[in-house]
Amino acid sequence: AIDPGPDVPEHLDAILAAVAARGTLAVSLVTHHHDDHLPAARRLRERLGVPIAGHADLPGVDRPLHDGQRTELSGATLAALHTPGHTADHLCYLLEQEGALFTGDLIAGTGTVVVGEGRADLARYLGSLDRIEQVGARTIYPGHGPIVADPGAKIREYRDHRLERERQILAELASGERSVSEIVTSLYAAVPVALHPMAARNVRSHLWKLEAQRRVEADGDRWRAVAANEAT
Repeated sequence: AIDPGPDVPEHLDAILAAVAARGTLAVSLVTHHHDDHLPAARRLRERLGVPIAGHADLPGVDRPLHDGQRTELSGATLAALHTPGHTADHLCYLLEQEGALFTGDLIAGTGTVVVGEGRADLARYLGSLDRIEQVGARTIYPGHGPIVADPGAKIREYRDHRLERERQILAELASGERSVSEIVTSLYAAVPVALHPMAARNVRSHLWKLEAQRRVEADGDRWRAVAANEAT
């Protein structure tokens, strides 16, 4: 099983019924630690003795997997790919025989995903998109939403979305110093105010990435663009 999901009795009962109908469950492969992905794996371990496999930092992991490590299951080979950005412990799993990529929360079937709150998480996330693009998957099975039949197009869509937002932020700063809240008010004017805190988190992630690239700098809570001659 990949990402057995949340610890919800009805959900767990459905998994147990499926296991009973199909035979045995060898392992729970978990993409990351969030509550909609991991907890049912713990219950399956308690009820059926099914070990949990995932990143070495995954809480309660029984079989730590390193980047590129392969797991053989009944003639199928699943390769673990370390894909940080959403979380530090995020793995995707590639079913090599079918070119099927299970992306957890790196990619969703519709919409976008939340990037972690660390200063380097957006850069790591974009690097993870590059990584999964290189494996040439034929199909993506996301943790949420419909199956993705054209992985290349979806990955480009995700990358372009982030880079377009970056261009918009730089355009804002080209007009002068801005605070995060001012950038949010301008760029997310059509978004409900209740969602502006999440938008602010997204803007900060972009600013931190640009700061690491010496393209912007902060002065207190104000941000400004760095001229090309200043960045050298």
